[in-house]
Amino acid sequence: MGREGMKHPAPLRVLWAHHKPTLLLLVVALVFALFFAARFVLHVAYWHQMQGTRPQIEEWMTPRYIAKAWHIPPDDIRAALHLPDDSRRQTLEDIAKSQGRPVEALLSDLTVFLHSHMAPPS
Repeated sequence: MGREGMKHPAPLRVLWAHHKPTLLLLVVALVFALFFAARFVLHVAYWHQMQGTRPQIEEWMTPRYIAKAWHIPPDDIRAALHLPDDSRRQTLEDIAKSQGRPVEALLSDLTVFLHSHMAPPS
């Protein structure tokens, strides 16, 4: 009688019986791959949704950050905030303190300026 009548053990059973560490490493690698693939898909979906939106102005932001996020020249933002050309890396909170005004007033004025000078989203 040839090989036709013989039953072969299931491939996973053979792997488990003879190659446990290798099979466990394969399972761990597959779990990691699935985790990072899912994470990648979620990030792509999030950033695709955020494309073209402009963030709400907050006190931790710098004029340069706002200029980039809103697609407005940094010089226009500095002019709206009455800042000298050499001012760098000040948050809106720092700017409000140095001007002796409440942060909320600065945020409100800047928001009005931004909405009146909006460039179309790219």
